[in-house]
Amino acid sequence: MKATIHPTMHKDAKTTCSTCGTVFLIPSTVKEQTVEICRMCHPVYTGKQTKDLRGGRIDRFKSRMAKTEEKKK
Repeated sequence: MKATIHPTMHKDAKTTCSTCGTVFLIPSTVKEQTVEICRMCHPVYTGKQTKDLRGGRIDRFKSRMAKTEEKKK
């Protein structure tokens, strides 16, 4: 392999989250970089993700069936 074609690897590259300001030191080919959202503030990882309030297909079917049963009585 040619030695001159590979990028330089920085072992302590500074990665900054632009949303919460958290700084990570990770290996990268770029010395400094910013990301829009990180694992500290992403809704999926923090557990603050909103759930679908309508429910699944089975739940909606069961609720429709319960309504028709009430109408029959």
